[in-house]
Amino acid sequence: MNPITFHPDYLSDPATIFDDLLHSVNWDERMRARKTASFGVPYNYSQITYPEAPFPPGIKFMLDQLEETLGFRPNNCLINYYLDGKSTMGWHSDQTDILEVDTGVAIISLGATRTLRFRKISDKDLKHDYPLPAGSMIYMTQEAQEIWQHAIPKADVQDGRMSLTFRLIKG
Repeated sequence: MNPITFHPDYLSDPATIFDDLLHSVNWDERMRARKTASFGVPYNYSQITYPEAPFPPGIKFMLDQLEETLGFRPNNCLINYYLDGKSTMGWHSDQTDILEVDTGVAIISLGATRTLRFRKISDKDLKHDYPLPAGSMIYMTQEAQEIWQHAIPKADVQDGRMSLTFRLIKG
């Protein structure tokens, strides 16, 4: 499997899912740059602990689709909600020691198209951009996290975007 796999048209009707989640999720507002929420098993993210929470119906069907695509069923979904193009995320690699072996991180995008920018850790001048339209899915293996960092840079958009990140966290 490639370390990074991109599916530009992964979900149908992403606008309805975005609206449902926007109005039904109890958003955590402790981060300055974005709102967050976590579902499934407990998760520690950016010095915030999220307790176990049931998956809402708008996310449950994605678990089935991801299991069919990736060969494993995620047990956590962390949502980052970027309110507009000023909301960003800096360079980082995702934590992999908490993941089950041979799994990675899948990201489903809803809302405004934003760019996920990768840069090679060993050569920071080597960069690659993936515009992530609503309904797209990008999957990064654990090996991808060892080779690449990724970020969401500022963008000239007024609308919000949700990044639903799915993981199979060790039990």
